[in-house]
Amino acid sequence: MTDDKSPRARKSGAAARNLQFEAAAEYVAELGEGSIWDAEAQVLYWVDITAKRVFAFDPDTGLNRRYEMPEQVGTVVPTDRGTLLAAMESQIAELNLENGAVVKLLEIEPDLQHNRCNDGKCDPAGRLWVGTMSMKKQPNAGALYRIGPDLKPVEMISGVTTSNGIVWSTDCSRMYYIDTGTRCVDEFTYDLDSGGIAGRRTVIQVDDSLGAPDGMTIDAEGMLWVALFHGAAVIRIDPRSGELLRRYAIPAKNVTSVAFGGAALETLFVTTASIAMDADERDRYPLAGKLFGCRPGVRGAPSFRFRFE
Repeated sequence: MTDDKSPRARKSGAAARNLQFEAAAEYVAELGEGSIWDAEAQVLYWVDITAKRVFAFDPDTGLNRRYEMPEQVGTVVPTDRGTLLAAMESQIAELNLENGAVVKLLEIEPDLQHNRCNDGKCDPAGRLWVGTMSMKKQPNAGALYRIGPDLKPVEMISGVTTSNGIVWSTDCSRMYYIDTGTRCVDEFTYDLDSGGIAGRRTVIQVDDSLGAPDGMTIDAEGMLWVALFHGAAVIRIDPRSGELLRRYAIPAKNVTSVAFGGAALETLFVTTASIAMDADERDRYPLAGKLFGCRPGVRGAPSFRFRFE
């Protein structure tokens, strides 16, 4: 819960800065999400949730390889055996990148048929953290789970409305998390060995006028980057002070996820959605649904792979 003393991000808090965000791929997503850079393969994985598709984008060649999935897929993460884990409506599955085969590994919330997985990432120890949400927009119906090599989901946070961005500090002592329903970026103390979290506090509450906080990543300086759904922007936040450092305009209304990539982690990739817009908004944002990229002048921090062993 957030009280009146929590820092609030408002439009007056930081000026928008113009960066040259360019469309990186031709594909137009319905609901682009789940971007993550694979340093070994040198590709960006991302998804189109409602179209049930996973992509592997190579920025050097422009190739955006597509995989068709059996269910809506909220996010993907690379694994230590060269595959992807895909978090879908009812399951966590393993995707073979060579032949596109999908193998179910475990069920998620089998008794909640109207829930699906949404965003998630792996922690520094290689455990998958993934959250759920109600497809009927029921508040507080989801949860955040931690999944280790035993493939048994452990509920870490209950009463979640829309589980979204999650990332760990560069010193592995903090975890940052967004439940879009709260409009907050929250911080927890994090234990690397056990995967335990405690001491939840609000870093910043995003004002309605800015949009809704969605996906999130962290840079090498420890600053958070947050995508703003309905906000046509990405913001950079100092989690220590709660200060909104900068707002970056994106040529799409619904900005969904952010990830640093490229050989030196100097490119910021941004996914967007083409849904939830009226006719005037479609005219204003003709590039909605595109994957964008730019170089903001700061490097990202490495992402982590799921470890089966």
